[in-house]
Amino acid sequence: MFKRLDIRTPQDLMKFFESNLEYGFVYRNKIFTPMKPYFSTNMDKLYKIRLGEDLIKNKYGVCWDFCELERKFFLQNTIAHECFFIDSQNKENGATHTHTFALFKQNGKWYWFEYSWFYQRGIWEYATKEEALKDILLKYKKFHNDKLINIAIYKTKKVTKRLDVCEFMEHCVKGEKIQIDI
Repeated sequence: MFKRLDIRTPQDLMKFFESNLEYGFVYRNKIFTPMKPYFSTNMDKLYKIRLGEDLIKNKYGVCWDFCELERKFFLQNTIAHECFFIDSQNKENGATHTHTFALFKQNGKWYWFEYSWFYQRGIWEYATKEEALKDILLKYKKFHNDKLINIAIYKTKKVTKRLDVCEFMEHCVKGEKIQIDI
């Protein structure tokens, strides 16, 4: 799939995402984006993760979809990588906040590949995986105005079938819980 689209490097993948994909999800040909009312409610009821070609065909995805497509790219190109899931709650209203992202390793350094979190979009370089995870968690807390509690991060395994919101979150929290002091 990636070679057919002339995507050979992580930088090529980022350029492809930027030119072809948007944040949101599609259900029965209806597009849901965060700019529309009831995005979260509709996501909780209607969303199922998109895997690979399905995401590219529909042109809309959330971080969960993008992360699994990134994983597929890294696997197909034998690039060392790990995918992570952040789970947290807003201390004022109890709302759940999550994020998934991929780290990959090249030339002895770790890189954060981030497309869906618009304010952090890019490929960020770190000396170590721990440095990357700590920086990402600090940025995540700051983005949410330090209103998060019960922040946990898990190394996730590949998703092999379309999961709804609850199934996906259950899949992620079965992964390896990572201890990072922030």
